[in-house]
Amino acid sequence: MLFAICDTQPADARRLSDLLDHYLEQNDLHCRVEHFSQPELLLEFCRNHPCTAVFLQVTTAGCPNLEIAGRLRALCPETPVILTSDSLDCAPDGYRVRAFAYLLKTRLPESFTACMDSLWDLLFSAANTLCLRADREDVFLPLEQIRYFEASGHMVTAHFSASALWSTRTFRVSIQEIADRLEGRDFLRVQRSFVVNLRYVDRFSNYIVILKSGQRIPVSVKRFSQLRQEFLNWQNR
Repeated sequence: MLFAICDTQPADARRLSDLLDHYLEQNDLHCRVEHFSQPELLLEFCRNHPCTAVFLQVTTAGCPNLEIAGRLRALCPETPVILTSDSLDCAPDGYRVRAFAYLLKTRLPESFTACMDSLWDLLFSAANTLCLRADREDVFLPLEQIRYFEASGHMVTAHFSASALWSTRTFRVSIQEIADRLEGRDFLRVQRSFVVNLRYVDRFSNYIVILKSGQRIPVSVKRFSQLRQEFLNWQNR
């Protein structure tokens, strides 16, 4: 998991980060937290690193960071944006930019856990996880952390983002089953052995799909134009 915190007040950013670390530790979860004091740098980071959630400071009504929040929602529609502020001045604007939550810094200890519980219900709902069997137990995979699936023989390996608990995890399952179960969930089977998460795709070019990390994955030659168009349609949704 990857969280981003953008706040011009270092003490407030540390306090929020400590609350986040404590919550995740209690739930035996692993994450990485990136800190920003300039919202434009946050936006550039999120362009190449899909985040689990973003905490963004706002100050007064009409605050420039509200525009950043809107741009974040457009750039990463699946990433929850949580606004933090010293006052309620920006609360109405939070609805306009479709913020996941609005946290008052003066009430942060009281409201943070409830916010995170709601976030977890969203992230780990049946719609946002994939349950696979491994070592005689069910493993729930957060889809937002998976970059792509790769088949080899009768096994499929899930390749995760840098912020995930695992780098890879292998399961005895067919790639066809993976593709069928992920249909309509922002994943695309680009070749007989690969299913990619569209959130991590940068572009399709010359019969390959290029991920935001720079990694290249072969694409079916016969279906290249169709697959590229499906990606473009997904981008424009």
